[in-house]
Amino acid sequence: MTTDGADRFLPDEVPEDPDAVDTPWQAPEGASHQQLYTSDPSVFAEPWMQPLTHRDDPSDAGCSSIPTEASEDHSVWDEPGLSRALSGETPSDALTWFRWYRQRSQDTSVSMTWLVTVAVAAVAGLFAIVGTILVQSVGGTALMTISVIGPTTEEIMKIALPLWLVERRPWLYRSGAQILLCAFMSGIVFAAVENVIYLEVYIPNALASVVTWRWSICVVLHAGCSTIAGWGAVQIWRQFQVRQRPPAISDGAVWIIAAIFVHGIYNTSVTLMALGGLDF
Repeated sequence: MTTDGADRFLPDEVPEDPDAVDTPWQAPEGASHQQLYTSDPSVFAEPWMQPLTHRDDPSDAGCSSIPTEASEDHSVWDEPGLSRALSGETPSDALTWFRWYRQRSQDTSVSMTWLVTVAVAAVAGLFAIVGTILVQSVGGTALMTISVIGPTTEEIMKIALPLWLVERRPWLYRSGAQILLCAFMSGIVFAAVENVIYLEVYIPNALASVVTWRWSICVVLHAGCSTIAGWGAVQIWRQFQVRQRPPAISDGAVWIIAAIFVHGIYNTSVTLMALGGLDF
């Protein structure tokens, strides 16, 4: 290596014509200087919008790890910087999350969506019971658990499976009614299993009024709150189709929070009444 007098290191042998021989200074195969260096100010001239300017070396094992196709979850066309106001209309052959969703929806039969709906409606409540037990085992003060931790955990867990489908497999729903059915049945199953646990384990010799209360008011509470939260999942499912972009939890968060709030108010009220000597 030599210097040019300004303490900058230069290669000892730089060919006068870099294109004449195969050297590190030669442009990648198939690419011209016009392709690599351009004054085009549009977003389409950015390096990450250009096709690959080199070929994989079959002898290089690491080349097999280079992705050759765009992922529907990481499509460049879903980036905020490529909004229509900045870059114009999306090309007709560009991969976007919404186009991928629409194709999967077309490939999924109505009968398959109802089969999935019935399966989710049957197991979502049981899944919520297990999840709630695991989360609440962490502990906390009694009042905090009853008023905040318990309602938050239960309402989130009851719609966790339907909501996961909305976010990750939305084409498996054909209508908002299917989502509401899953949420409603999740609340019913959750309440039934919870009642059996309470009346068989915690209070095996419960008064008739307690049994009646749990199989009426408590079932209505769980089913109602799950339906409210499920309506939030419906809003998430609908809004991403209207806006043609990936699902956003913010579209339905207010309804999920409302379900938690209603459940928390109920738990707090019942606890205060029980401390006051009122038997159900």
